[in-house]
This record gives sequence, structure tokens and C-alpha cells, in this order.
Amino acid sequence: MAITIENQKMAATINEHGAELVSLINKTNGKEYMWSGDAKYWGRHAPVLFPTVGRLKDDTYTVDGQEYHMNQHGFARDMDFDVLKVEADQVIFELHSSDQTKKLYPYDFILRLAFKLTDNGVQVGYEVENPADEEMWFGIGGHPAFKVPMDGDHFYDDYVVKLEPQTARNIIPLNGPYADIDHLKEERTSEIEVSHERFKDDAVILDLGEEPTTVTLTDNDQRHGVQLKTADAKYVGVWSCYPQEGQYVCLEPWWSIADTVDSDHDFKHKFANNHLAAHQTFKTEYEIDVF
Repeated sequence: MAITIENQKMAATINEHGAELVSLINKTNGKEYMWSGDAKYWGRHAPVLFPTVGRLKDDTYTVDGQEYHMNQHGFARDMDFDVLKVEADQVIFELHSSDQTKKLYPYDFILRLAFKLTDNGVQVGYEVENPADEEMWFGIGGHPAFKVPMDGDHFYDDYVVKLEPQTARNIIPLNGPYADIDHLKEERTSEIEVSHERFKDDAVILDLGEEPTTVTLTDNDQRHGVQLKTADAKYVGVWSCYPQEGQYVCLEPWWSIADTVDSDHDFKHKFANNHLAAHQTFKTEYEIDVF
């Protein structure tokens, strides 16, 4: 089932399955900004990544000596959420730990995703609550995919990703699916030219240092585009499929990252993982603006 929210300028549709944003339309020009989810290339739109971002080494991890297995990006994207609250221009979804999730992930949790329309787009809020008497560890991130090209006057290679502020940022290379943090490259990266070849080595991952950052995807005439704004994400991934030529680009704010090459599998040692004390709540958000 899908829920559509609207205000005077924007409309968004979110599936209860995965609490996934599948449509974002600017009502003033009728333009759809989200990727269609064509399974020939990539059959998703904007999955939430929880309780891990990226791939675990050998898809395996341990907690207190107990071994668990979990696929890339975790399981929340493939589960049905409950609708906690719905109004004309906003909706909140909720997912609880269960016997099913405990087979993959030993912690109790409550995960909430909130979507609220603005004049130019949508705010996406994340809450991870630890309802237990014990501490927990987790990763979380977004994976929204946007149509490229966004109009009939441009081609895929006419697009660019720009980051503000313009500053030196570490680029985190991947060794296979794993983060190779021992070979960081510091570059004054403010632009990434979009092409299918650009993603032949998987995502371009930049360390944001939990600093406020705006990531803009636009055509070279700056006629149409999207801006993703985050106040505290640890990383952003820029990705599209390769060698398939899917007509989309993902801008992915992450509060965690894939296992490192030298991971020891212990989830409590996982690089860039998040920790919550008993009965505490983690809150963050990102915003998508369209033009």
C-alpha cells in the first residue's frame, strides 16, 4: 500500500513496504524527480539502509561471540512498516524488532521514518530508539535515486554533482565492496561529472565529517535538479549502476559505512558504527529540494 501526501506545490508517495519514497512531483511544472525503479537496472527508489550501511565482511558479523548473517544494507528496506501518523502533508512510519529481525540482528529497536513536504521538496527524518535495558549498535542511511536526465533537452552525461561548501574532503575508495580507509585520498572535491563510466568502480564516497553539506545534482545549464541537504551525515555516496546504463543517480547520506577491508566481524568494533545507550534515541534528517 502507498500513501500520497500533498501541499500546494509538492506531492510525494511513500510505500509502506520499506517506508520508501517512490515519487516526488513538483506540482507547478508536473515534473517527477524520483527514479522509476525499473528492475532491469535497479528495482528500488529510495530505500532506508538499516541496521547496516553497505556490505558486512562475508555478510557476517558477531555480537558477544554470537555469529549473525545479514545482506548488504540490512533488512528494513524489505519489511512492511506500520503507519504511525498521517496528515495531508506528512506521514510517519514505524518498524519494531521482532522474532523475524532477531534472527538477523540481536537488538531490540524501534525505527521511525518521517516524511514532511516543504515548499520545494521533502524532509526525511530518521529516529532509532533503543527500548531495551542494554546498549545497542547500528548503522543507518538513505539511498534516494533521481531521474537523469530530468527533461528532454539534456542527456545523462550533461549532469554534474556539486558539493557545498567547497572544501577538501577525503574520498574513501572501495576494495571490492569494502571501505579501504587505509588508502584515503584527500581532494578538493566540489564537482563530480556524471557519466556511466564514473561508476565502474561502484559508488564515489566522500567523508563529510558530520559537517553541514549541500549536494546538488543538476544539468550543466542548471535548468532542473535536486539538492540534498544534511547537517550531520558522516558520508555521502554518489552512485548509479554499471555496466547497465540506468537513467538515474543516487545521492546517499550515510551515518555509517561498509565494513573495512580489515574488519574483525565484531559489530561493536565496526568502523563508523553508531552506539545507543539503554532507552536512548538517535535522531537525524536530510532534506530534498527540487528545482
